[in-house]
Amino acid sequence: MKLGDYGDRTQEFHHIKSKNMMSKNTNRPTVYDAVLGGQEKAPPGAVVLGGLEGVKRRLANPVVEQRIAALEEALKYGEAGLELVIWALDDKLWKVRQAAYSLLASRQEPIVQEILQEYGNKIDRYDAFVAMARAGGVSDIDTLMENLENDRNSATYKLVDFTLGLVDTSQGQDRIRHYLFNGTQLQRNYAALYFKRKGAKDILIEAVQQGCIDRVQAFSK
Repeated sequence: MKLGDYGDRTQEFHHIKSKNMMSKNTNRPTVYDAVLGGQEKAPPGAVVLGGLEGVKRRLANPVVEQRIAALEEALKYGEAGLELVIWALDDKLWKVRQAAYSLLASRQEPIVQEILQEYGNKIDRYDAFVAMARAGGVSDIDTLMENLENDRNSATYKLVDFTLGLVDTSQGQDRIRHYLFNGTQLQRNYAALYFKRKGAKDILIEAVQQGCIDRVQAFSK
């Protein structure tokens, strides 16, 4: 589920940047100029492509800790890095969203504060998870299961367990079945709980036979 499109806001950054550059000698390097890694006499504050590209790659890393570390690194790259942190408010993992929000909360730029206010007014985690469960699409179930795996605490466990119980679409049920047979052990356990509550004994028997879960998980009361 999307929390919002910040495209218009980040375009304002580009507008401000372009205006500043036009007021200067075009032959003179500026802090917004991108340079190749290792190039000599790079202008102070210039974005080194290798570094910023490295941040972007880490932001796509499936390991949540790597993505959070990349957000902290991104702020070293001026407005280009700040824009990446703003876009992370829309990350599908709640931990990453929280990290982005925390990093932006200390920023004084009016546009950043306005974005944070809009973000805070839109939705909280409970509402987001409930909305995804009721939508019941493949990406919705993926997001719930990824948060279950990457945010291991009792509050997340209880919330995902509750919201999975709201899934009532055939597409959503098929995706939960996928996790029962192909997910991590934690994801399999919660998928098993879902089908146990639905009384889907045939699916649970198949999962036990394939060694995905044990009989206790499948049939205990």
